[in-house]
Amino acid sequence: MKSGIALVATYAWALFAAGCSTSLDEAKLLLQQRVASQSLGHIKLVSFTRTDVQEFQVKGVQGCRITYTAEIEFEENGLWSRGVGKGSLNFEFRPNPRTAEGKSASNPRVVKGGDAEMVVVEMTRDLQGDRQMSEGDRIKIIGAMTGTKSKNGWRYELSQSRITD
Repeated sequence: MKSGIALVATYAWALFAAGCSTSLDEAKLLLQQRVASQSLGHIKLVSFTRTDVQEFQVKGVQGCRITYTAEIEFEENGLWSRGVGKGSLNFEFRPNPRTAEGKSASNPRVVKGGDAEMVVVEMTRDLQGDRQMSEGDRIKIIGAMTGTKSKNGWRYELSQSRITD
């Protein structure tokens, strides 16, 4: 009896895993492509780990919701326009090289330091969804995407993501 239950449990797990597991690479690829295309190659996805997978079915269409953690890295100095609100993060990026003294090529004022006016400018940008980033900076994000299965495979949409601090 116990071996029968174990066999059924193993079979159920195999069916579950086959449902969404083949699509996990596609989910990672979707995020990787979005980061690369929106940032014009200035940001790269350096890690992607699924944290949960929930399968569902709506009107006979198989679906899957994947939650994940990921990490992105900035390839150069610049302004990241990540967006605001509860939707997905935006990965638009405008390069803005800095000199060794911490000055921006487009704004010769000191970006980091004791200039109170510049601190206010940086805080305002942050509230608007813009953040000054440096080459090599890494940001951890969490998010979710929903996929539906069709004849042509899985199709995913990013439904939400945010920075974790």
